[in-house]
Amino acid sequence: MSELHDLHVQLLQMLDELEELTSRPAPDEAALASLRYRLTRTSRARRQQVDTLCTALKPALSGSDAAAIETLHEANTAAMTASSEHISTWSLREVVKNWPGYCQASAALRRTMRAQIEAEKATLYPHLQDAEG
Repeated sequence: MSELHDLHVQLLQMLDELEELTSRPAPDEAALASLRYRLTRTSRARRQQVDTLCTALKPALSGSDAAAIETLHEANTAAMTASSEHISTWSLREVVKNWPGYCQASAALRRTMRAQIEAEKATLYPHLQDAEG
């Protein structure tokens, strides 16, 4: 569990950083490019970890536990699609061109990412603690 937990902590810190950057009146292009790169890499690692854990847990669970894992697995795939669309829509050039629009879109995606992380914690952590304990 520690790897997933560590990824969650890192992502939440980066989301806080992004929130701070988007509260500014104008974009800091270098800081934003660096942060978006780190967010993308860390999100990808988290999604891969969640995918692996869901795939491993599904056969061992039944009933509502199995359904919760399946729902989370599907949400993980949907989140990947939403993230890809956000990144392709909001190139750095577009961000600079429409800073207020990007700030709104970023806030919405941050809310979605935070909710996804909370769902992962609630769904996966109890099973991972069982496996470790």
